[in-house]
Amino acid sequence: MFYILGAFLVFQVLFSGIKVLLNKMAIHYDPYSLRAALGVIYIMSLLFYMEIAATHVQQSWIYINFELISIIFYTVILSANKRYYYYFFPLILLAFMVLNSALTSWESWCLSFDLIVFYQALNHIKNHTKNKFPFFKYLLVSIIFGFLYWFFAKIKFNISNPVFIHQLVSLFVMELFTIGYIAVLFSDLESRAALFRDATHDRLTHAFNYDAFDIDLRAIFKDDNQPSTKFTMMMFDIDHFKHINDTYGDLAGDEVLKEVVHIVQNVLKQSNPKIKLYRTGGEEFNVIFPNYKVEQTTDIVNRIFSAINSTPIHLKEKDIHITASFGVSEISPHDVSITDFYSRVDKALYHSKRNGRNTITTV
Repeated sequence: MFYILGAFLVFQVLFSGIKVLLNKMAIHYDPYSLRAALGVIYIMSLLFYMEIAATHVQQSWIYINFELISIIFYTVILSANKRYYYYFFPLILLAFMVLNSALTSWESWCLSFDLIVFYQALNHIKNHTKNKFPFFKYLLVSIIFGFLYWFFAKIKFNISNPVFIHQLVSLFVMELFTIGYIAVLFSDLESRAALFRDATHDRLTHAFNYDAFDIDLRAIFKDDNQPSTKFTMMMFDIDHFKHINDTYGDLAGDEVLKEVVHIVQNVLKQSNPKIKLYRTGGEEFNVIFPNYKVEQTTDIVNRIFSAINSTPIHLKEKDIHITASFGVSEISPHDVSITDFYSRVDKALYHSKRNGRNTITTV
C-alpha cells in the first residue's frame, strides 16, 4: 500500500514539475489533457517495467494487484473525458499481450476483456456522477472485476487455493485503501472549491463579490500599468432601486438583482466568457475588460444597456421594467494608483445619475 501511495506521490511531483516548466516556457496547455496523457505514459512505464521484471521469476503474476489498482488510479483520478482514451486502452492491453507472447492464450484474452470492461465500468460511474463521490459503487465494481481477473489468472498460472484467497484479501484491502484515499482527496477538493466560491462570490446573485473585484483589479493594474497595454472598466447601478424595494418588498428587490446578473452574464458569455461581472455594492456592479480599449467595449456595453432596458422582471404582482446608469473609462498613463482610475469611472457613473439616469457616460 505504501508502494502504491509512493507511486501516486511521484506522479504528482512529476506533473507539477512539468507544469512549472511549461509555464516558464510560456507554452499554453490544457492541464486536464496533460494530466491524462502523462498518466498514460507514467502508468504504462511502471507496468511495462513490472511485466519485464516478472518474466524472469517463477511467480509471474506477482504484480497483478498493482495492475488492477493502476486501473482504478488512472480512471478515477487521471482520465480525461475524451472518447479516444476508451479506444487507446485496448491497444495498451494488446501491447502487453504481444510482450508476453500471450496472443494464443484464451485465458489472456479473458484477462484483457475483464480489464477493458472494468475500465469502462469505472468510466461510466465517473461520467454519471455529478455530486458525491460514489465510494461504494467504485468499491463494488472493483471487487467484482478483481475477483474475475484473479479467477482467470488462477486458471492460467495454476495458482493454489490458499494463494488465490490470500491475493483476493490483499486486493480488497488495497482497493479499500486506494478508493478511500481518492475519496479523501475528492472531499478535500470539494471543500476547497466551496470555500473559494464563498470567498469570491456573492451569495445572492452568484456574481463575483467585492473581494474578488479588488484582487482582480489590483492584479490587472499591476500587470497592465504600462503605456503599451490597456484595460477598461464599466460600472453601473440599477436606477431607483430603493423605490423597487419600498414598493414591492426586499424579496422582490433580490429577484431584480438576480435577474440583472443573469441578463448581464448572458451578454458577457456571448461576447467573451473571460470577462467577469462583480457585485460591488447593494445595486452596484462592475465589469472589467482586460486588454480592451474603451472603444472596443462600446458594442458590449450598449448590448448590456439595451438588454437591461428591454427585459421585464417577472414578479408575483406584476412585470416591472428597470433601467440602469453606466460609467465607462479606460486606464490612463496618468493614473498613478488604482484610486485614480476607480474614481474616474465612479465619476462617470454619477454623471449619468445626475443627468437623468438611464444613460451611459464614457470618459
